[in-house]
Amino acid sequence: MKSLVKHSGIVAAFLFYGLSTLGQTPGNITGNWKSEIRDKPLEMEIYQSADSAYYGKIINDKNSPSKNGTLVLKKLKYDKASQKFTGTMRPPDADMEADATISIIDNDRLKMIVRKLFITRTVYLTRIKNNK
Repeated sequence: MKSLVKHSGIVAAFLFYGLSTLGQTPGNITGNWKSEIRDKPLEMEIYQSADSAYYGKIINDKNSPSKNGTLVLKKLKYDKASQKFTGTMRPPDADMEADATISIIDNDRLKMIVRKLFITRTVYLTRIKNNK
């Protein structure tokens, strides 16, 4: 009898785990984020557009205030297989587009990898919390 109860508990645990991963949705990347680049800190807003893609624009660049409002992340889409967002990035200080991949570390931190040919740069973003 104890063996039956033990096996039932294990089966139930796997069932609940399986059901939770079936309905898995992307985490929330919308909001305001601050880059962790020391020499060029900037803040950006990531939002979802009517086309269901995510976009990011600069909302506070202390080094170049004229860049505020510039769209830097474009057409980010969630890929369930890799559990990452992929799209393009146009760095504010360069006249080019590069591939961008964003993965969620936790609710308040993102890892963004930007690639162009043989050059790769990793940038971490931290969520800006509203102080109310």
